[in-house]
Amino acid sequence: RTGIIAMGEGGHQVTLHLYDLSQGMARAMSPALLGRQIDGVWHTGIVVHGQEYYFGGGIQVGYPGGTHFGRPMQVIPMGETHIPEELLQEFLAEISPRFTMHTYNLLRWNCNNFSNEVAQFLVGKEIPSHILSLPDDVMSTPLGQQLMPFLNMMEAQMRTASEQGVGQGGMHRWTPPSGREGVHSLAPATAVESATPAVSTAEEAVPTPAPAPEKAAEEAEKVDATEEEAAKVDATEAAKARIETAMRAEFDRIMAAGGKAPNEAAAEALEIIRARAGKLGS
Repeated sequence: RTGIIAMGEGGHQVTLHLYDLSQGMARAMSPALLGRQIDGVWHTGIVVHGQEYYFGGGIQVGYPGGTHFGRPMQVIPMGETHIPEELLQEFLAEISPRFTMHTYNLLRWNCNNFSNEVAQFLVGKEIPSHILSLPDDVMSTPLGQQLMPFLNMMEAQMRTASEQGVGQGGMHRWTPPSGREGVHSLAPATAVESATPAVSTAEEAVPTPAPAPEKAAEEAEKVDATEEEAAKVDATEAAKARIETAMRAEFDRIMAAGGKAPNEAAAEALEIIRARAGKLGS
């Protein structure tokens, strides 16, 4: 079994990376400054399919723990998802207009709001409430407004990181999948040949000697093996594409019927496709 059927078995773990932007200062100083304990100034990222996604003036993506915020203070398990990476990318494309450098606001529309939406899509539940309620907790205190210059400075840092596009360790701005990556390098062979200046030398005029029979047979065997391997790869990719198309159709049908969270719909679609494959193989 290949493609989504194999990929979806057992689901994919989803975790929430939690960072303290104050580096411990909130815990130490909040009782004196705010009159109540604030454990941290929270930033979060969602980790799934081997990538970490977060909102910082734009959707960012990279390998887990590779943000410019350093190592996460806590890794919180969120559960399993049956949403394949292709559907996650489509979901991010749908919500990306609401998560841009221009819509970002450190208090009202930030990384934690993004993590919450993605978590609900992937596993059907919200991130811990104390993370989402932090802005209200801070601003409800008598001295909360006095932190605004500090918070504005932090927001400016987030925007700068987004404008640079790359964070420490290889984070970069997420871009919607277009299916056209690398098109510029796929020039037709004829175009490449015509762009190469012709060179005429005396050596080129000398005929190339024919290979020995044994050598020719060996080369023919190598060509046959290469073509056979390429045919296997093509067949595998074609089978995967059929499975992905079928699962997407079932997913859309289940979601259109209503009453199911995306993760539940993906799990049900996976079981339907898996059952079909079992019948075909029996």
